[in-house]
Amino acid sequence: MISAVQRLAPISRSLRLRLLVIAGVLVGLLGVGFVASRVSPELVLVAVIAPPAILLTMANLKYGMPALLLTAAFVRVSLPTGTQSRIVASLLLAAALAGLWLARMMVIDRRMYLKPAYTNVPALGMIIVTIISYLWGNAFRDPLVVVWSTWPVVQLGALGVMVLLPSVFLLSANCVDSVRWLEVLFWIMVAVGAVSIVSYYAKIQLRFVNTGGLFSLWFVSLSFAQVLFNRKLSLFVRALLIALLAAWLYHKFAVEVYWLAGWLPPLIAVMLITLLRSRKAALVLALGVAIYVGINWGHYSNVVFAREAQESGVTRLAAWAVNWRVTGRHLLFGTGPAGYAAYYMSYFPSQAMATHSNYIDILSQGGVVSLFFVLWFFAALTWMGYKLCVRLKDNGDFGEGFANGALAGCVGCILAMALGDWLFPFVYTQTIAGFDYAMYSWLFLGGMVALSSLSARGHGR
Repeated sequence: MISAVQRLAPISRSLRLRLLVIAGVLVGLLGVGFVASRVSPELVLVAVIAPPAILLTMANLKYGMPALLLTAAFVRVSLPTGTQSRIVASLLLAAALAGLWLARMMVIDRRMYLKPAYTNVPALGMIIVTIISYLWGNAFRDPLVVVWSTWPVVQLGALGVMVLLPSVFLLSANCVDSVRWLEVLFWIMVAVGAVSIVSYYAKIQLRFVNTGGLFSLWFVSLSFAQVLFNRKLSLFVRALLIALLAAWLYHKFAVEVYWLAGWLPPLIAVMLITLLRSRKAALVLALGVAIYVGINWGHYSNVVFAREAQESGVTRLAAWAVNWRVTGRHLLFGTGPAGYAAYYMSYFPSQAMATHSNYIDILSQGGVVSLFFVLWFFAALTWMGYKLCVRLKDNGDFGEGFANGALAGCVGCILAMALGDWLFPFVYTQTIAGFDYAMYSWLFLGGMVALSSLSARGHGR
C-alpha cells in the first residue's frame, strides 16, 4: 500500500516547482524594475522583448520578414549613440536576424549557402567592399584630416547601415519560402499605406507611422501591379486598392509635388507596369499625364521644375565638384563609410554640402570597386526581374502582379538613387535612422528574388 507520504510527494514537488517559477518571475520583475530606474527605458524594452523574439525567429526565420516590416513601419523606439543619430529598432532587428541566420547555418545546417541567384555575388561584394573601405579609409586617411570625438561612433553607424541593408535583401531572398509570405508582406504594406493616407485626409497626426523615403514607390508599384495583373482579386479588394492608389497619387502628385523623389519614381513605376500590361494603355496613360502637366504647366514650371533646375543645375553640380576634390584622390576603395564628411570639415567646411546622389555617395565612400558592385547588383536584379515577369506572364495571380510591381520598383530605385540618398542613407543627412525607410526597398527587392527562386522550382503560383 502506498503511504500517505508517497502520495503527497508528487504534489509537493509540483508545488515546489510552481513556487520556484513564481519566485523567479518576481525576482525577474524586481530586477527589471531596479534596472529600469537607472538606465534608459528603451534599453529595458529591448532587453524584455529580445529573448522571446530571438527564440521565435530561431524557430523559423521567415517570421522575421513581416516583423522587420512592421517594426520599420510602426516602432519608433531607438537607442542613443551620443550623437544626433539614434539606432532605430528596425536596424537592431535586422542585425539580430542576420546574426541568427548565420548562426543557424553554422550550428544547425553546418554549411553556408545561398539560393542560386544572379544577385548573390554583387550583393556579397557590396558588403565585403564596404568593410574593406572602412578599414582602408581609416588606414590611409590624409594626415591633415582631423576627426571629432563622436566620429568613430558615427562611422560605425554608417558601416552598420551600409552592411545591413544588403543583408536584409539576402535575408528576404533566402528566408521567404512561399508566395503566401510575400502576400503577407504585401498586405502589411497596403495596411501601412492605408493608415497613413486615411490619417492624412482625416487630419489625424500619426507620427509613429513611417512612410518616408521610397515607401510611396513600393506602395504604388506593388498595389498598381496587383490591380492590373491579378485576376483573382475580388471586386471589393480591387476597388479598395484603386481608391487607395488614387488618394495616394493625388497626395504626392498634387499636394507634395515639390518633392520630386516623392512622385517621379512612383509615376515611372506606374508607366512601366502599364507598359508591361499593354502598350496601348501605356500610350493612353502617357498622353493623359502629358495633358495634365500641360494644363497645370504654370504651377509645375514655377514650383517643381524651377526648384529642381536650381538644385540640379547649381547645387548638385557644385556639390559634385566639391566632392570630386576628395573622391578624385581616393578612387579605389574611397574614404570609408561617411568618410568624406571628415575631409569636408577639415579642408573646406564652408563648402560642405550633400551630394544629392547615392551614386556619388557610393563612389566617394567605397570607391570605384563599391560602385562597380552596386551597378552590377541593379543590372542583375533588373534582368532577373524581367525574366521573372516573362516566366509568370498570363498567370493572372498574385505572383505575376508581385513580379511586375517589384521590377517597376527596382527601376524606380535606380532613378531615385540619382535624386538622393534613398537606398544608402548618408549618415550626416538622413542619419542612421534612415535605415527605417531604406529597408523597405531592400526587403521587397529580396522578395522578388525569392519569388524567382520559387517560380523556378514550380512554386510561383
